[in-house]
Amino acid sequence: MPNFVDKKDWEWLVKYFGSEEFQKKSQRNIKNRSCLDAGHTAGSKSFAQKAEDMYKRDKVMPGLLDVYEETHLTSDKLPVTQMASDALNEMKRLLEQRKAGEISLTDEEIYAKIKPKGKRNCRDRRTGVSPSITSLFGGFSECEKLRKEADKAMNEAAEAKKEAISANEQNKILTKKLKDVERENKVTRHFLEKFLNTIGYNLSDFNMDEDFEESNEEYDNEEDKDEEEISGNDRRLE
Repeated sequence: MPNFVDKKDWEWLVKYFGSEEFQKKSQRNIKNRSCLDAGHTAGSKSFAQKAEDMYKRDKVMPGLLDVYEETHLTSDKLPVTQMASDALNEMKRLLEQRKAGEISLTDEEIYAKIKPKGKRNCRDRRTGVSPSITSLFGGFSECEKLRKEADKAMNEAAEAKKEAISANEQNKILTKKLKDVERENKVTRHFLEKFLNTIGYNLSDFNMDEDFEESNEEYDNEEDKDEEEISGNDRRLE
């Protein structure tokens, strides 16, 4: 008995640990603990919830193996158990082989190889092996693919909108330039006609139409303004 423990408290503790009620609870907890494969640090959260947390944190949809590594390392980046350490080492080995082109396994296939098998007679393991995450929630790589496709579509839509805005601005600039050119041509023609008349010629003698028509109805409002400018110029010329 430790020196810092009261004798009566110690005797009560020994009696409690040896009671039938405590022994049943102890055996039940031992059995429940044995159902854990490699342990994890996700707590009460599902791996799907953990993956969503990682996405919010990193702004990138994690792969299945990323989630496994995240949930099987401590805050000090150490494996939570020896079984987790063995699984992570095997995962890194397979990933290196895939990178070197020696194997062509998907993340789900690698996960299936490294994931420790469940124990028989445990909760939700009636077939002897715990259900995989992908069988419950679908493949993480598939989710990542869909998310990337959605992001790509959104980016393309944004680029198309920018191009449409740019094209509209260019159209406005070209329209304004065209209006300026037509206005200049109109004024130039009028002054040319006046000049030719002063020296005894008509504009029609040069096979040019006397009437200058606007090419687009869009400029109808501008015609009145042009006529006022020309009238003012005529008065100054006279």
